[in-house]
Amino acid sequence: MPDRLLIIGGVAGGTSAASRARRINPGLEIVLFEKGPFVSYSA
Repeated sequence: MPDRLLIIGGVAGGTSAASRARRINPGLEIVLFEKGPFVSYSA
């Protein structure tokens, strides 16, 4: 079973956390949930 990371909130903090987690563990499965209509891609 692969490692998984669940992130709730897709604005700057959530995408920044996902980006950092990907750099630390490239094989990590990342699931990001965002309630609003837009997800921040700035990170």
